Amino acid sequence: MAQMKFHPFYERVADHYNWGAAGKVALSLAAGSVFFIPYFILAGSDAFSDWSWLLAGLISCALGFLFFATATLRSLLPRWETFTGTDHVEKFMGPLTETLSDHRFLAAGLCTGGLNMLMGFCFGVPSADPAATLLLYFGFFLAGFFCGLPAYGIWGVLVTVNAFTRAAKKDQLDYTAPDRCGGIAFIGEALVKFSVLTLFEGCLIATYILKVSWTNGGDDWVQLLMWGWIVVPFLFSLLVLLSPAAKLNQMLLDYRHTQERILQDRCADLRRQIDGAGIDDSQLEKLHNEYAYLAQRREDVFRMRTWPFGSGATTSFVGTFIANLVLASELAEKLVG
Repeated sequence: MAQMKFHPFYERVADHYNWGAAGKVALSLAAGSVFFIPYFILAGSDAFSDWSWLLAGLISCALGFLFFATATLRSLLPRWETFTGTDHVEKFMGPLTETLSDHRFLAAGLCTGGLNMLMGFCFGVPSADPAATLLLYFGFFLAGFFCGLPAYGIWGVLVTVNAFTRAAKKDQLDYTAPDRCGGIAFIGEALVKFSVLTLFEGCLIATYILKVSWTNGGDDWVQLLMWGWIVVPFLFSLLVLLSPAAKLNQMLLDYRHTQERILQDRCADLRRQIDGAGIDDSQLEKLHNEYAYLAQRREDVFRMRTWPFGSGATTSFVGTFIANLVLASELAEKLVG
């Protein structure tokens, strides 16, 4: 099972203390506290009125969501192995570990951290105290860093799902599976989790941007930057949901068409035998029973979904997306008002 190991640096840091899920929650809270505690000591009650507490919460949530998303991704790996076989695990594990290697994760985090600091500079940091301003920039960096890790992780998900669909053996799909989706609805459920987490983080980002009184907030070009920064998480949430699902949809469509042709040919052959001459009653009954069985299988194939989303997963995403969109729209009234 060494081939199945996906253990990025932030997971190793958390596992070093062997505190389990509680340790990851503690690390997530500590990530926000590293910024907020010094800022609170310096700014006092202003740390609550200028929404810096939300920036700290955004940082903690970003890391916490990253841990949850990583656990979700890791839970997929042994289930994917049943579709590819042990000998072909490397076909999706190789792209996963290469794309989401430590140095690429760190590079993505550093880039987004620096870019978030640049955005804060463009928006205009609302603080006259140089020390408080430096701490806010530090908070912007941490927020960008910990949001950049899962943002880059989305690219890793896209690459890995694409590799899985190429490596999966189509004969391992099952149109009679209880999920009515060939047995791979669990992937769609994971994609919805990734998407919903991205939406929640996007809502926090939008709330912070639209609530803070930026010194350059009245400039038209700054408002365009703000909207661009707000929209990015919503686009990412759709990307991680729909792009991998499209690959899975094509795989399921190919499988369903293949099974439809096989069953159609067998039914046509049975009809020719039933309509033929010289068949005794017992043989005719046997053929009718077999035909009825195949007809039921054809109905199973016809009812099989080709998008890996059940009604519950779809409702969760749509509800969350609409709720976040409405909230962002209400908050936007402050920006345009």
